[in-house]
Amino acid sequence: MDCKIKRPFLWEKHLQFSPALTNFFGWQLPLNYQEGILKEAKNTRIRAALFDTSHMGRIVIYGEDRFKFLDKLITNNLPSNKRVCYSLLLDEKAKIIDDLTVYNGENFLLCVVNASNREKVLEWFNLHKERKISIYDDTFESCFFSIQGPESSSLLERLLKDSLDSLGYMDFGIRKIEGIEVIISRSGYTGEDGFELYVKNKFAEKLWDLIFEEGEKIGLSLAGLGARDILRVEAGYPLYGNEINLNTHPFEANLGWVVKYKDKEFIGKESILKILKTGWRRKRIGFIMQEKAFPRKGYIIYDKDEKEEIGEVTSGIYSPNLEKFIGMGYIKKDYAFFDNLIKIKIRDRFCLAQITKLPFINYRRKIRR
Repeated sequence: MDCKIKRPFLWEKHLQFSPALTNFFGWQLPLNYQEGILKEAKNTRIRAALFDTSHMGRIVIYGEDRFKFLDKLITNNLPSNKRVCYSLLLDEKAKIIDDLTVYNGENFLLCVVNASNREKVLEWFNLHKERKISIYDDTFESCFFSIQGPESSSLLERLLKDSLDSLGYMDFGIRKIEGIEVIISRSGYTGEDGFELYVKNKFAEKLWDLIFEEGEKIGLSLAGLGARDILRVEAGYPLYGNEINLNTHPFEANLGWVVKYKDKEFIGKESILKILKTGWRRKRIGFIMQEKAFPRKGYIIYDKDEKEEIGEVTSGIYSPNLEKFIGMGYIKKDYAFFDNLIKIKIRDRFCLAQITKLPFINYRRKIRR
């Protein structure tokens, strides 16, 4: 495993904006910029924000057997041409190796994986490698940007000098911005309408500057890891290492919708069928604190009478968009119903919370026409 601290390709560019820095699975990344975490998260939902998510792993698969190879590894059906899908990689016991997005291009499959799992996924891919494929780690030769928020579409259209109406949620295409070839997908990790941009390093700084300069006209924020975490919790999205890991399976994590066990064969399917037969004891839930208290990862969840330990918090934030403390966690299934009251032990105090439906916010996605 590579223990050397890694930095985004545009590291010097980020330092110009005096970010607060944090270590994230071996990457040194901006936690926030001068506006601060809460303002960055709020502006994403009001206007738009630009994120550098180049720490995410980007693994490209080529070759005539690429579909056969990846189809047996992921739980979801492969996307059609110029589409993106969300899926899971499972081990033989149906535990989650990683969650990822898969792009189906003209002659390639692009897998965007978690920074914490890039090496593990590469090892898993190579373990199951077919003869007529090649696997290429493009993480350090490309950049991955994200523009999220209600103004993101108009901003990108002005740069493209073209409409994005034909690009629906989880569609992608190869477009040119000022002569720069960019893979643009209508996707993201916020629940907002937004786009993710994949570009080679040699064009990355120019593209970043173009986005930033045009974005200044509409009040675009630069946003770091802190705002991204707030936005993904508000959207009810799991994070590997928090809500999902090698100790969780898809159904308890509420990710059964990407497990196509009726349609296809994949590694872990036999264990999936056993889980469906025997059931499971816990479930991922969302909750809203009913008092001013910050629910942090690892805090223990109790029943409302404080008699029984029923689960654990996996993520907790203050939401500037809801103006409430919210979180996610796992609790025993018997207690996991909407509006049920629970208690979270914060230091020496039991604090009241109420289970709510996920997501916490309404998604604003552009569905394909």
